[in-house]
Amino acid sequence: MAANTLVSDINEILVGYFLNNSKWYDVEAKTKYNQRVKQVSPADLNRATEHAKVMADEFLNWAEGKGYKTPIKEVHWTARPGIMTRLVGVEVDQKVNTADTLIKFRSGPSDGWLGLSAKSTKGRGDIGFKNPGIGTIDRLLRIDIAGEYKSQLKQAVATFNLPASDAARKTYLRSPKNKKIKEATEELGTIMLSAMRDELYNKLSTMTNKEIFEHITENWMNANVMYPPYVKITGQGEKPPYTATVIDPTENEKLSALGTLDISLEKVGNESIGIMAAGKKVMKMRFKFESEKLASSVKMSGESW
Repeated sequence: MAANTLVSDINEILVGYFLNNSKWYDVEAKTKYNQRVKQVSPADLNRATEHAKVMADEFLNWAEGKGYKTPIKEVHWTARPGIMTRLVGVEVDQKVNTADTLIKFRSGPSDGWLGLSAKSTKGRGDIGFKNPGIGTIDRLLRIDIAGEYKSQLKQAVATFNLPASDAARKTYLRSPKNKKIKEATEELGTIMLSAMRDELYNKLSTMTNKEIFEHITENWMNANVMYPPYVKITGQGEKPPYTATVIDPTENEKLSALGTLDISLEKVGNESIGIMAAGKKVMKMRFKFESEKLASSVKMSGESW
């Protein structure tokens, strides 16, 4: 196992230890700590310990600033499947909620629960986007892009005398002897994608900024509220004075910009809609064929812009 992983284990366990008034809070955590101590150098052990002390202090400062009330009532090590669900009483996906320690304060937001991830982090990262199906968008916005495409495709199949199924049509169009027809279907496919984009753009243009905000955050972004909430905390420094940085992973410039409701739409390229908020490029909604134009399904994708 890599040395940095061993040190990280010690560090995350000790943050909980110091938050628990320098008392052990979990038998398994103590066992893991005693195991890891024998696997690292004295210098690494000292740095992990000193980092943990300042990380615990910074975590408390951040939590108190957000309305959490001390004293801390419980500290839990969450490196076991299903433990957070059992503790907080609601289903928690621990692949998404990566807190390695869960703290129960006397009172505060989220019923006093706040997690922390003591693993090192390189930054905030970008929002993850969803790829809703065209049928889903049609249903949500009460439009019929899928139906119109189906009708246009049927007409194109008849016009060019193309095979009926996508698979057969793809093989036909990729045959060298059908190069001219392929050029024509690709051009038509490009026109179709542009028309789909325009229809969605026109629909979005009739919506209020609040409606657009709700549509984007609910259907295009993996930006759900995290429960229990957690923060990422990183100890820093090779020698004293050590420091620590706290980051709320739900704080994101794009979400904050969207939250202003100062939203505008822009046609981008042939088949995309760009979403601007407070002058910041937030995302693109893009139409695309899965592979061969007019011979594969049409999909939508949410993408960075």
